[in-house]
Amino acid sequence: MRWVVAAVAAALVFPGAAGAARIVTWTTTSRYVDPSRATSGYNHPGAPARPNALRVNVFLPDGYDPRSSRRYPVLYLLHGVGDAYDSWSLPGQGEILDVARGFPGFIVMPEADRGFYTNWWNGGRRGDPGWERYHLDELIPLVEARLPILPGRRWHAIHGFSMGGMGAIFYASQRPGYFGSAGSSQGVLSLERPEFQQPPVFQAFIEQDRDSIFGDPAAQGFYWAGHNPLKLVENLRWTRLYVAVGNGVPSPGESSGQGQLAEAELHNQADDFVAAARAAGVEVDYRPQQGTHDWPSRRKHLREAIATWGFFEPVRESPAGWTYRTVASEGSMWGLGFSFASPPAGMEVFTRSGDVLRGAGTGRVTITTADGCAFTAALPFERAIPSGCRVLRRPLTLTVRPRSVRAGRRTTFRFLVIGVPRLVPGVVTSHGLRRSQVLPPPPRRIARARIWFAGRSLLTDSRGRTRTTRRLFRPGRFTVRATKPGWIAARGRVTVLPARR
Repeated sequence: MRWVVAAVAAALVFPGAAGAARIVTWTTTSRYVDPSRATSGYNHPGAPARPNALRVNVFLPDGYDPRSSRRYPVLYLLHGVGDAYDSWSLPGQGEILDVARGFPGFIVMPEADRGFYTNWWNGGRRGDPGWERYHLDELIPLVEARLPILPGRRWHAIHGFSMGGMGAIFYASQRPGYFGSAGSSQGVLSLERPEFQQPPVFQAFIEQDRDSIFGDPAAQGFYWAGHNPLKLVENLRWTRLYVAVGNGVPSPGESSGQGQLAEAELHNQADDFVAAARAAGVEVDYRPQQGTHDWPSRRKHLREAIATWGFFEPVRESPAGWTYRTVASEGSMWGLGFSFASPPAGMEVFTRSGDVLRGAGTGRVTITTADGCAFTAALPFERAIPSGCRVLRRPLTLTVRPRSVRAGRRTTFRFLVIGVPRLVPGVVTSHGLRRSQVLPPPPRRIARARIWFAGRSLLTDSRGRTRTTRRLFRPGRFTVRATKPGWIAARGRVTVLPARR
């Protein structure tokens, strides 16, 4: 198995005491984005060279103390093309410590290169890189495992600039049950405008090959639509939206030139998006104003969003009816997981009304509820959402590598903890769902399981993994234990062989 680990300096993430707001940096790895190809910091002339990596800046609020039981809201803040994970924190650019002064929660600022927050089409591979999968399936669980985040979508928000504005609205549309509020500053919100899709224009904006990211507009139109905020407004019916854009006229401190032309196009995109969103019944705070595609405007927009709009206002947590559109192979919609047998070849549409779920499109999909019930169906379908399943915990399983070492040799030990729930069907609703169609939930990796080994205590990350480097000098057998509240503990062994003479 390939290990996916977030390497974080413990002294940075777990400081000894509370203090003023500060920024710490994490370095992560991913199954979906090759860190060695994630260009970072190329937009900072004169800065010392740094290796490519998937870094994340995290704003820790005033008074944050990891020893406290207090939980906080979280804002994901996305950067634009030509920027990097630290652009929001740099002087003369985002200046986040000043702009977010007094902010009540964490701000997570990840690396996204020029990836456009998309699983790249790449001739149908839908990855290499897979930025959606990295941010939604790896980074968010990592943040939830490492930081004390308040539960509930009201307390989870996302915002971005330019490419990041598109990413923020798109991610909110794909995880509507997680994000309650989403903001865009000068974002690409109408991806399929003919003026924007032209290769010279797209290349000027994105600085990447158009067809590699989204495919050819004629042949892969569904993939463009599946990433176009304008075409996904129905997903955002219960999400608060903030949209700010300039008019191309420089504000004080802004330069003229290409930024003016860019903002004129993005103003048109914002008009189109807001009109479509409001027609779909989506709440939008729209703020067109003076400004160009430059840092003074984006700082102003973020400051206004924090001060006068508010990222953590009340939202409906679990609406009884909704529509969800996607081209993703798997994901989560309002607490229902979905996984297609084959990658979708068109826009898939799910609609919930009470306890009934309808699917429109093609292919076979497995739907899984939060309590472990599941069914598989061919689209189109109409089925009752199963309920009444009870999940019993089975023993944890613990994998230790290596299992034998030589005494005195410095060795890195790796641990993986997996739990295999057992499903006991209870009362299952009708509408054609038979008890035999209720499937057991799949095995899952256990975050924050505690590993006890050679006098040390370790916690697993969001992928159920952790590691430690030790020298064991006494030959014999060492017991390794994995524990987690609600689960039966697991044991493993490491054999220490005599040192070679």
